[in-house]
Amino acid sequence: METACLDAPPLAFLGPPGTYSHQAAFDVFGDSVQYVAKQTIADVFESLSSELPFGIIPQENSTNGSVIETYNLLRCRAIGQDRFVRGETNMAINHSLVVRQNVKIEDIEHVFSHEQALGQCKVFLKEYLPRASLVPTDSTASAARALLDPPSKGFDPLRSAAICSTIVTSLFHGLEVLHTGIQDGESNTTRFYVISHGEDVLVPWTTPPPSQMRALIRVLPPSSPGAWDTSQAIKIVNMPISRIDRRPSLCSKTFRDVYFLEVYADGPHENDIPWFDCVNQAVERLGQAGLESTVLGIW
Repeated sequence: METACLDAPPLAFLGPPGTYSHQAAFDVFGDSVQYVAKQTIADVFESLSSELPFGIIPQENSTNGSVIETYNLLRCRAIGQDRFVRGETNMAINHSLVVRQNVKIEDIEHVFSHEQALGQCKVFLKEYLPRASLVPTDSTASAARALLDPPSKGFDPLRSAAICSTIVTSLFHGLEVLHTGIQDGESNTTRFYVISHGEDVLVPWTTPPPSQMRALIRVLPPSSPGAWDTSQAIKIVNMPISRIDRRPSLCSKTFRDVYFLEVYADGPHENDIPWFDCVNQAVERLGQAGLESTVLGIW
């Protein structure tokens, strides 16, 4: 996965190598980018610059729902100013239980993985490892790599396992797969956002995806007292909405939430108005109604 030419633009992903983010990025970018591993999803966001223009982040899983860390970061004002969502890609996620060689399932007392992966394997964990403690990590691959660390206070690698991709056994010598396909449900899929520094920089897709005519809009309700009717924004936007997410806002007012509306085009635009203009006109209407709103991405 690391054969890109030296003049290829860098792309940040949740590392280390062997994570699902790494695989999802390679599926759509191949050798057209240089892969730069970051420790956390926040690090991917924060690293974007003119020198590191691209990133990929998990947005939602079909089994375990929205990736909270991603939506917490989408609250930041830098998103929609110099960092934008530019596309999406889906990847089927097949989790495995990985251990140090010769460790048996009856030996396992601790299971390490990203919180999303732990949440996607609840049925397996309840049936086969009901007494094991679940330990969240920055990524699935970092959980696997930790199994090779020496014993320390509270950690015994010979009594631990990781939930991750089978690819880690080829990256980190000394690990083996104990069980495969341990995810809940048969269609466990994660959707990833491709993000960029700047909204006009050309995304180096290996195979350009079809135009999906989608956009992500962040809406902050007015600060005036009283409950806010979300249907107000839906009527003003006047476009099909595929999802609405909500997170606590970063403003000083207690229990004031921020909303994320993902909209899409449903058939031809009226008077052949470009999709970009349709989205920006919707944001203008929201502003005229007193709702602070920002386009976080158009693709």
